[in-house]
Amino acid sequence: MIELATVMLTLGAVMYYTLDFDIGTIVFVGFLIFVFFVLSFRSRVSIYFGLIMSSMLLLGAMAIWRVDSEIPTELFGSRAFTANVVSVDKRLDRTLIVVIDDDFQKKSQLSILGNVDYLPKDKISVRGEVLRPKDFVTDTGRIFGYEAYLGSKGIVGVVSNANTVLVKKGNFSPTRLATIIRYKMAEILSRNITFPFDGVIAGMIVGYQGGLPQNIQDIFRNTGVLHVLVLSGYNITLLAGFLALLLRKVSFRLRSAITLGAIILLVLISGSGVASVRAGIMGSIALLAGLAIRTYQPMRALFLAYILFFFLSPQTIFVDPGFHLSFLATLFMVAVLPKVEKIFSFIPSTKHINIREVIILAVSIPFFMLPYIMYFSGNFPIVSPLANILMAVVTPIIMSVGILIILLSWVSPLAFVVGYITSAFGKFIILLLDISSRMPMWDTPTLSWWGVFAIYFGILLILFRVEIKNYFLQMYKMLQPHSNSLIP
Repeated sequence: MIELATVMLTLGAVMYYTLDFDIGTIVFVGFLIFVFFVLSFRSRVSIYFGLIMSSMLLLGAMAIWRVDSEIPTELFGSRAFTANVVSVDKRLDRTLIVVIDDDFQKKSQLSILGNVDYLPKDKISVRGEVLRPKDFVTDTGRIFGYEAYLGSKGIVGVVSNANTVLVKKGNFSPTRLATIIRYKMAEILSRNITFPFDGVIAGMIVGYQGGLPQNIQDIFRNTGVLHVLVLSGYNITLLAGFLALLLRKVSFRLRSAITLGAIILLVLISGSGVASVRAGIMGSIALLAGLAIRTYQPMRALFLAYILFFFLSPQTIFVDPGFHLSFLATLFMVAVLPKVEKIFSFIPSTKHINIREVIILAVSIPFFMLPYIMYFSGNFPIVSPLANILMAVVTPIIMSVGILIILLSWVSPLAFVVGYITSAFGKFIILLLDISSRMPMWDTPTLSWWGVFAIYFGILLILFRVEIKNYFLQMYKMLQPHSNSLIP
């Protein structure tokens, strides 16, 4: 039931957001769906089922309609205004701050040169030119819908080189505390690990981007492993698997509790933003699927996570590449991986760290992501499978060592020694990736989003044709009239 409900929810959103159907037309389509089920099966169950499906269709459209509000034109232009800080994202050369405008109660993103020490809940005075976000052409020649991307996060304006002054320090809040802890952790790592590997670890653990120079980001991007530089569901899954290895002699319940606690802690420290919450949920679902035990429940958990994110930010499902990549990667680990394992049966399975599974994930995920990459960027690193195998092995180790250094920070000499060894290891990893990044890239053909959908739909249809057939047969039997038939 939840699977079809999710499909109808998405279909309603697509009809309104992409196909430009008005609400009245969608209501009429929903009515036709209801009539179809009632007349086809003529049972009380079919009435309830038709109502649910038509309601989900309308609900999907209404969710988009609710956030599709007019933005006052007075918000844009050269202005001086006060605002409350929502989030702070420090980079090496600038700071990105999301604020809520006191005048219009709308979110804007400020770009400030250098580092500033604002925190969430601070009130600041802003002077600058507020502009509408503009779509731009990427290095690969693809157009990125920047306005829609920021709009999915509720951000309607951008201010470059904003002039700001602190008006009032904010009160306590979970996001304020999390931001302070995140900065402290990044500071501890920078004291004990040499630049730029300190920024790599800070990005992996808490999503802190303030220590990542552009050349390092380019190296990771050109080898197809950029996703490890942020707190992602992939990173959380690897870390959870590594913790399970370390705690294998502990009882299952205690091991699960420690792992879940570590995931929650990482999400909270990283700021509890949409991206980190998504990483926590997707990583937990992949962990729930287990790299050895898989049931149908993780798929249902994935659908529930999709519905949750849909209602948090309906536009996200259309414009946020981070959501798309996280969902596809989790879908692969939960559903597709068990289907392709047989192909790699010739690889020996090891007892502690399952090398077969590491290779399957590292090689198969890049190719599973290929249709989306053809749509989004068009650049596919040839070396990506090998680089992913390397990072799948070292990422949980790097994250665990980073956490260890933070825990040992009160014993400076010990933290320094561990940090020195980690720095040397990090230089070697970056050197390997730098050499790999010089290998040629495949400039893929352009693929429309309809093409991406068709390819993934076809893949899932082929892999799960038996399950899909049984699913609809069970539904057909459920909708058949029995003693509750409407017509004798």
